[in-house]
Amino acid sequence: MKTAYTEGDARAVISGFAAVFDQEEFRIRLDRLARERWLWGSVQEVRVQPLKAHQRRCTFEVAAKALTGWHSLIGKVHTVDRSDIFQAMAALARGGFGPQAEFSIPQPLVYLSELRVLLEEKVPGPSAKEIFLNGSSYEQAAVAERSARWLACFHDAAPPFGKVAGSGAQIELCRRWAGEIASFGEPLAAKCERLIRRFEAVAPASGTNGFRPGHGSYMPEHVILSGERTTTIDLDEYDVADPARDLAWFIVSLQRLALQHLGSLHSLDDAVQHFVETYAAAGPAGATAHLPFYRAAECLHRARRDLFKRVSPVREWAEIMLDEGLGLVAP
Repeated sequence: MKTAYTEGDARAVISGFAAVFDQEEFRIRLDRLARERWLWGSVQEVRVQPLKAHQRRCTFEVAAKALTGWHSLIGKVHTVDRSDIFQAMAALARGGFGPQAEFSIPQPLVYLSELRVLLEEKVPGPSAKEIFLNGSSYEQAAVAERSARWLACFHDAAPPFGKVAGSGAQIELCRRWAGEIASFGEPLAAKCERLIRRFEAVAPASGTNGFRPGHGSYMPEHVILSGERTTTIDLDEYDVADPARDLAWFIVSLQRLALQHLGSLHSLDDAVQHFVETYAAAGPAGATAHLPFYRAAECLHRARRDLFKRVSPVREWAEIMLDEGLGLVAP
């Protein structure tokens, strides 16, 4: 399980979220849903496995043993009310991303507002991340194309929800990240200064022309291949944004898999090319116009994480990401 915490801190954070499932109120609500809505019969046993922890939420697999056998759900516990996620997911399901669709999302089952718990469908199948790391070149190309087609469909057909994420806010974030990275001294400080200067020179004009529904964290580990169904999970950061932002997240995430597991940032460049070409053919016109800007921003973001979100900072990776960003917005 990947977390942004040290091992000891992660256990404490997860334990705090997991305590919700021990509450009598949760057991009563789950049993009622199992009997009356899902027709599983009475719940006899519940097992909970943490999947991923964040500061404000934690995702679990919830396995319930009922009269009809074991059933698995995904349970997300939040620190604040996130009924908006359930509403957005329900609208997406009604809008063409239901369980029978080729391109879908996990089906939202219920939001328990008093517990701040979202229960949703557990979609079986490998993630795109697994295929990129372990599959053949043919399988990697196929999953890159499926991931691109899901995103193209989402940008083209999904109903817009959430806040608008403009380029101005992105620039301010990048300036802050660059300042934090610069505190690690040279050569990182000089690279950050050059990157921000070039980054600002290619920044999109303010405004929302061409903006689309945004996933917010579109990456290979969030794409699930379930037979012919392609499903994208983790819509907690949904918004309205330049479509190039989601494209950049996926591309840089794919490059990071290559760097961390295959030894080079560019080991999966063929898959990146398949992804970009497929999206360009299937997605909205002009959606890739600002891709260099958003890719450079995400490179800066990942460099900052290499220094501040790891138990031991990895300067080498941070420098690699800054160099990649500089190449993307070269004058």
